[in-house]
Amino acid sequence: MTETQHWADKYAERIIEKKPNKEKYTIETGITPSGIVHAGNFREILTQNLVYKSLKQKGEKATYLYFWDDYDRFRKVPKGIDQSWEQYIGLPVTETPDPWDCHESYASPFKSKVKEDIKRFNLKEITFKSASEEYKKGTFTELIKKALQSQDRIREILNQYREEPHGEEWIPIRVYCEECGKDTTTAEYISGYKLKYECECGEESILNFKNNPGNAKLPWRVDWPMRWTHYDVDFESSGKEHQASGGSVDTAVPISKEIFNQEPPIQPMYEFVSRKGQKGKMSSSEGNVIKVEELLEVYEPPVAKFMYTGKINKAFHIPFDEEVINIHKRFDRAEKAYFEDGDENEARQYELSMDKIPEEKPQRIPYGFCSTIAQVAEDEEKRKKILKRTGHLENPNEKDIERALKRIELAGNWIEEHAPDKYIYEVQEEPPEIDIDEEIAELYEETAEKIEKGLNGQELQQFIYETAKERDLDLGKVFKTGYRLILGQEQGPRLGPYLTTLEQEFIVKRLKRKN
Repeated sequence: MTETQHWADKYAERIIEKKPNKEKYTIETGITPSGIVHAGNFREILTQNLVYKSLKQKGEKATYLYFWDDYDRFRKVPKGIDQSWEQYIGLPVTETPDPWDCHESYASPFKSKVKEDIKRFNLKEITFKSASEEYKKGTFTELIKKALQSQDRIREILNQYREEPHGEEWIPIRVYCEECGKDTTTAEYISGYKLKYECECGEESILNFKNNPGNAKLPWRVDWPMRWTHYDVDFESSGKEHQASGGSVDTAVPISKEIFNQEPPIQPMYEFVSRKGQKGKMSSSEGNVIKVEELLEVYEPPVAKFMYTGKINKAFHIPFDEEVINIHKRFDRAEKAYFEDGDENEARQYELSMDKIPEEKPQRIPYGFCSTIAQVAEDEEKRKKILKRTGHLENPNEKDIERALKRIELAGNWIEEHAPDKYIYEVQEEPPEIDIDEEIAELYEETAEKIEKGLNGQELQQFIYETAKERDLDLGKVFKTGYRLILGQEQGPRLGPYLTTLEQEFIVKRLKRKN
């Protein structure tokens, strides 16, 4: 392993080293679909995806398993939902009605949303499994039996980390009542596949979970290592809350080894993701989440994924201020590193961020300048004309133009919703009343002539700069004058390219004006 080796590749190598002869490796992730899966949650999904991607690139067979924890109970009525939904507390989220009356259950809209967001990120080759379906099919019956037969040891493991230890009556199972459907039950293990339970609704029954699977579900801390066993999971990262002292990892590992005779997967911890400017991790209850569609209204999917390729054990924030420009610069630099044998780690981050690597290095328009174009032209055809005039693209192909237009669209969204005032430019319709030095006025008259001759933005920038230097003019004053003539302020975007974003007739008339 080289010092610059990316963490996804290191974990892929560890997976292979641990089981060198395994025919197919399994990468797992899982989320309970009971709320918005936001950009913070997506660190889990994308971390697994990057390791899966690395395994595939190394020529290994692998499965990326997304396990819906959709047989968890409906715990509480979230804000914004009618309090009448309290009547469903204790039902599985897949049996709880959809309060928005558009899906078959409470869990369904959240599952649909995650799938939409996964498509937005262009993540592919994911195998979805449903806890609800698998329990009802009896997939885990034998492992449930094994857990119940080892109830004393499981209780012992869990009690090491509990402030209030489970009593001897506690067993590692939750029973959904056959009468009311809720888990408001107390259960007793009889033997084999039989459970006796009583429910708050008054139901008392003997449940044979082999003949009638689906009503008996293992609690999370037992269910998780049980899945590692059933699916022979090789890698599953998790967040700080799971890996904290006494967290679910501390109990899952011994349960996996001792109860299910399964070596736990490689399971690194990833750090939290936050919204820049806000303390703490994203949390739906705190109202500080970033929805994936919100993220991708400003960031291209590869650039968004690029943020998640940083060090796995380092927290990061998602910015919507001017740092958005710098994130895109870093991505563009990494792309250059990939195509021009630059920094190895940057190049690898780029490679892992991309769904498909272009055959040749794309031509990119800087995000900041895209935001400028978005402000002077809303029409796509006008934007195409501006792209030709600015000089940023040299003999572009259709893909280059398509990428540029998409970035302009996203940068326009950023300007509209998030950009600091200093990035918002308003062209002065009427010429400002300002005094201009004769020599500077003459320089701008010559600049107007260059515009009429068709010089592109880069060439205009060079002309203004070099002419001012040759004539020993104050460069700062020259450029401030240009901005004042057009924007009525003393700073703005790079002047030469900006001049070519404006209508030629307008800008020529403005620059030829003398005061």
